[in-house]
Amino acid sequence: MKWVGRMVAMVFGLGVLALIGALAVLIGRSDGVPPLPVFGGLLALVILILLAGACLALISLAVSARRALRLLEQGAPEAVPMDEAEPAPMQGPPFSPYGLAEVAAPRPARPGRVLVAER
Repeated sequence: MKWVGRMVAMVFGLGVLALIGALAVLIGRSDGVPPLPVFGGLLALVILILLAGACLALISLAVSARRALRLLEQGAPEAVPMDEAEPAPMQGPPFSPYGLAEVAAPRPARPGRVLVAER
């Protein structure tokens, strides 16, 4: 997969160089700066960036899928299907009746600091 990513990067680089070259030739042959070819070149550059990003995203997904498949093939000998597994018991209540101010430990005062306001 590394060579595919390098190939995508190479095609992207060649595409950017070709677009810049085409824009330079179009602008050099005209009297002023033609807005339509410049806009078309910028639009093509944006499309090229999006396509390269999509290709790299697909490569990343393929690498992740291959890694996940390899881990599944290795298997975990102590794995238990979810239907047969018992839920773990809860450790204490889900919500605390105390506020954050009551739970937070008081910080020691720094020397040279003065309390400006109190809640």
